[in-house]
Amino acid sequence: MEDTFVALDIETTGTDPQRDAVIEIGAVRFSLRRVESDWSTLINPGRNIPESITQLTGITNEMVRSAPRLEQVLQELAEFVGDAVIVGHNIRFDLSFFERYRLFPYSPVVDTYELAAVLFPSARRYSLGALSQMLGIPLPPGEEYHRALTDARITQSLFLRLYERARSLPLDTIAEIVRLSQDVEWDAGWVFEQVLRQRIRREMPAKRAYGPYPPSWFESGPRDLQPLAPPRQIRPLDEEEIAALLQPGGPFARYFAHFEHRPEQVEMARAVTQALSQSRHLMVEAGTGVGKSFAYLLPASLFALENKTRVLISTNTINLQEQLIQKDIPDLQAALGLKELRSAVLKGRGNYLCPRRFDLLRQQGPKDAREMRLLAKILVWLLDSPFGDRSELNLHGDGERETWTRVSAEDDQCTAETCLTRYGGGCPFYRARQAALAAHLVIVNHALLLSDVATGNRVLPEYDHLIVDEAHHLESATTSALTFRIGRAELERLLHELGGPNAGLLNALVAHLKPLLRPSELSALQQQIHHAADLLFRAGEYLKRFFQTLERFARQQRTNAIENYGWQLRVTPSTRTLPLWDEVELSWDAANETLQLLLNHVASLHRELGETLHERVDSLDEAEDVLGELSNLLRRLSEAQNALHALVSNPAPQFVYWLEMRQNGEHLFANIAPLRVGPLLEQHLWHEKSSIILTSATLTTYGRFDYMRNTLSADEADELLLGSPFDYENAALIYIPNDIPEPHTPSYQSQVERAIVQSCLSSGGRTLVLFTSYAQLRKTSQAIAPILARHDILTYEQGEGASPTALLESFKSSERAVLLGTRSFWEGVDVPGQALSVVMIVKLPFDVPNDPLIEARAEIYENPFEEYHLPEAVLKFRQGFGRLIRSASDRGVVVILDRRILSKKYGRLFLESLPPCTVRQGPLSALPGWVQRWLNL
Repeated sequence: MEDTFVALDIETTGTDPQRDAVIEIGAVRFSLRRVESDWSTLINPGRNIPESITQLTGITNEMVRSAPRLEQVLQELAEFVGDAVIVGHNIRFDLSFFERYRLFPYSPVVDTYELAAVLFPSARRYSLGALSQMLGIPLPPGEEYHRALTDARITQSLFLRLYERARSLPLDTIAEIVRLSQDVEWDAGWVFEQVLRQRIRREMPAKRAYGPYPPSWFESGPRDLQPLAPPRQIRPLDEEEIAALLQPGGPFARYFAHFEHRPEQVEMARAVTQALSQSRHLMVEAGTGVGKSFAYLLPASLFALENKTRVLISTNTINLQEQLIQKDIPDLQAALGLKELRSAVLKGRGNYLCPRRFDLLRQQGPKDAREMRLLAKILVWLLDSPFGDRSELNLHGDGERETWTRVSAEDDQCTAETCLTRYGGGCPFYRARQAALAAHLVIVNHALLLSDVATGNRVLPEYDHLIVDEAHHLESATTSALTFRIGRAELERLLHELGGPNAGLLNALVAHLKPLLRPSELSALQQQIHHAADLLFRAGEYLKRFFQTLERFARQQRTNAIENYGWQLRVTPSTRTLPLWDEVELSWDAANETLQLLLNHVASLHRELGETLHERVDSLDEAEDVLGELSNLLRRLSEAQNALHALVSNPAPQFVYWLEMRQNGEHLFANIAPLRVGPLLEQHLWHEKSSIILTSATLTTYGRFDYMRNTLSADEADELLLGSPFDYENAALIYIPNDIPEPHTPSYQSQVERAIVQSCLSSGGRTLVLFTSYAQLRKTSQAIAPILARHDILTYEQGEGASPTALLESFKSSERAVLLGTRSFWEGVDVPGQALSVVMIVKLPFDVPNDPLIEARAEIYENPFEEYHLPEAVLKFRQGFGRLIRSASDRGVVVILDRRILSKKYGRLFLESLPPCTVRQGPLSALPGWVQRWLNL
């Protein structure tokens, strides 16, 4: 008999099944061949429908006033579903609203979200709308998303596409997914079981030579190339020859159809050539439109080829990395005929899949549905993955990211010898590193660059020449790379992972070592495991009490904080005199003592077993793998112990310590970050490397490099300040309403909302609004979205669940839209042309002064405001301004809604930091007219 399915969807007043209510139900009954029937009804929730829900669904209070209550339709719904398999997108959310009524307790369930996450592992988004668009599932005529029956119909179509995709997988992949999911309750497992039953009748699973890994990983490749090494004596380049390549009539002009000769680009190329050839350091600010990528790639490429050495190029964003490796460097090679030029991207170990660790997790099996989803996702991903790079995967939520750490190449035991012996050199990290060793240009990101610095230059291939693009991020990237963060849940998870006689790594160790040990040795090992388990239990109890005490201390200090927002407390000598801190110290002393005993005991056990395995020629690879995992775990536990001990009892003056609570007082974290990054950069970069070139569109404040030079300890660097070739005076209008209230006044928020609405109506959307506060962004969005919607202008809001990249793509594809963003949208947003015509800066981007790290760094300066807070704000302001004019033909308006730029003495510093634009002041009421005139609307 053919299986029957029911696609189910509901609309609700909110996301909490205990407090919110259903307002609409839609269901479609179908088989794999046809749709049989559908069923839908509005539901009277017995309460007011929030305005935001009405905006989303179109369902009003009036529409449900005469509708039945949920209890009145449950029997009819149950009869419609019958014994069918229930299908839904994030179906557990829908079913949670029926749990109290004991509806569908035994029905098989399939979640199309879970299925899609596995079957399309590289998809950017897994929302119903995004998936239907990706798979070409049309919206039924006259219908809209977020109506229950419409979404149920789309879910039915999505399920059929996913089912066919699952049937097309190799049989051995399907068989392994089914095997792994046998002991896990997983809402995609039913589909793979059915597909396996159908396929197994016709064919048997094949055996792979290298597990599930692509054959291309084991083909000859970068390991066959000769590694490069820094030369003993540098052969300098000729500046005039470099400059000639960028002149009219040169190879670039012949290759690029619309090549523009830019004197600023030539000047920068000359300066980079000098720095590389003469082993000097350089800081270059190059305005938008200079073409700085080619200005440094050209001399870097020729220098590396001439000297048979490598030049390292570090970026902050993936987008720039991809632009360099996929477009700019290939274009450079084509324009100059540099066939011999080799380039490679190298990322941190944690970005690559480790076949050995992945095989170990496959043998152990998943603990829960989260691990199962990621295992299945990786198995499908490996069918097509050319590089084994996690950037090809969409890792969803903390659960998948945590599981990824267990299968990544971030492994203490990883060596090239192990990889070659057991996997024929097929490890993605090994291949990437071999390519980097043989490359003239090695592209990395700031995080990896600084990880290499922090470990004493042991991560990256040896290099003497470094170019840092997006260099204004170097301080924050260093801080982020060297910040350690630990919470109670993570520490408990690490202890749980360690396990004991019946679970975790210690249990796995006994299982793998049984065949290798004599009975007396096995008995001794089991005794040691039991002792470790006892210490682990005691350490867990002490740590639990410690975190409870620390949380009690934090809640006491948090009494005046707003409950719905995160909270931070810097831990200083004065903090340690507050009530309850002595209890924190006492509880930590007890936990630390037992944790140290545990770590010493397990480390000794690890050392002894390692020696035993080394002596036995018949040792098992699996046992060595478990020992490797144990080493990783010991390192992570030791890092956590050292961090907590420093925060509580042994602080160092060169670090900043703080506690952090997330919303509603849950999830306490301890944080440690370096106070200053300059000394570290000075020691490991400025004094160690022959030539370092920092470049960005924003390195100066008030036209000088002093602030950035001091922050990065770049005392020895030469400097070059280049303007933009764009005609900003005719391209950009800066409008400042001179009657808008100061930001701290009660009427300010309403005037901001008025300004945004008026500007958007006059421009037809096409607007990016930059906020410094997410709370203000949310409040503004709620106020303006309904008004703009009545004029067919969409409001996209950062924080709605979509990633910044997805939000930006949606904004670009909408003819009439406004995008509200905070931090991540102040830079990196590149929307040339009319799609972005107005940028509105709500407040001058001063950092929150009581942020622990900001507060600590401000204390370094004699005049914190003028020497620290103001320069930081000016740099961010310049980045925000830079979102507007992205090409020579762009034209637009920047609206500044912060009156302080006029009323405060420091306000002129912000305006003077910008290129020469047309600036106008006037009443808020005149803003729409100025926007329309400037944009010729």
